[in-house]
Amino acid sequence: MWRLILALGLLAVSSFGANASVVLTFYSHEFRSEGREASFPHAFVALRGTVGPNNKPVQASYGFTAVSVSPAILLKPVGGHVVSEQDEYIARSHRHFSVPISDAQYQAVLAVVERWRARAQPSYSLDSDNCITFVKEIALAARLPAGDARPFIRSPKEYLDDLRVRVGRQGRH
Repeated sequence: MWRLILALGLLAVSSFGANASVVLTFYSHEFRSEGREASFPHAFVALRGTVGPNNKPVQASYGFTAVSVSPAILLKPVGGHVVSEQDEYIARSHRHFSVPISDAQYQAVLAVVERWRARAQPSYSLDSDNCITFVKEIALAARLPAGDARPFIRSPKEYLDDLRVRVGRQGRH
């Protein structure tokens, strides 16, 4: 009898691990000037948790930005790349909201990241292919109700505030 109870307990514990989850968090970072350093408005995401049947740990962040910030970004497309943000940068950023995502949604988010990494250069355009449109595609991959980025194309905070409201409305249905 004890063996049966032990076996059922082990089965329950192993089944619990199959419910691994990742939390997707959306951040914005506003313009800041610190001495000779300036950081420009930016939107990005962070992923934390576990994924897959083995509960593989996940700790990553992704944003899309110009390779080099110069006046050229005001005039034409420039080189762009996916970046991972440092913990210090994340700590100084504004956390808008977090949502748990499934393993399938996590894989869809990573597919967006890889697609943007593989884009032909120049790939960054201030008014069409920037951090906001990158984050919008991640939200769509996670099956969130992302709205049109156009009205917010240069305003990460306002875009993510709008997305947070849309996600809140979706959750009430």
